[in-house]
Amino acid sequence: MSWLTTRYETIVRSLENKLHFPWIMSTGCCSHELENAGLATYDWQRLGIDNVADDPTQSNLLFIAGWINSQRADEIKNIYSQMRKPTSVIAVGACALTGSPYNTFDNSTKVIRAADLVPVDVSLVGCPPRPEAILAAVLELQKKLKPGPSAREVLYEALK
Repeated sequence: MSWLTTRYETIVRSLENKLHFPWIMSTGCCSHELENAGLATYDWQRLGIDNVADDPTQSNLLFIAGWINSQRADEIKNIYSQMRKPTSVIAVGACALTGSPYNTFDNSTKVIRAADLVPVDVSLVGCPPRPEAILAAVLELQKKLKPGPSAREVLYEALK
């Protein structure tokens, strides 16, 4: 019986390491693509992304997408400080990564990048990136955080 309990605990721990509870801070076009990544066609739950958290204290994955002004920068830093640790960050789209296209229109405003505010684990280029690219970024993050089998592979091995 102890073998079964130990095996169950090992499986649960492995799956918990692969689960992410996201908090999405997005403006503009990338918002639509992030929403699509969670819908039935792409279904990021199969990759270990649970439903979007109701409160930042419940989440451990931060998606930053869209333009960032000084007010939004303060909000991002505040949210990041409230999140569960360890916290992972995926910066999505050209605006969050470089400030484009807004940094070319008006040189009087300061361009703020996501990496200037919080440590970014995965940078996802595109304007906006497709849902497939968002899912690929999630897989890249999982490999970066904990190399080894995916949640699907862990379950498959457990059911053998």
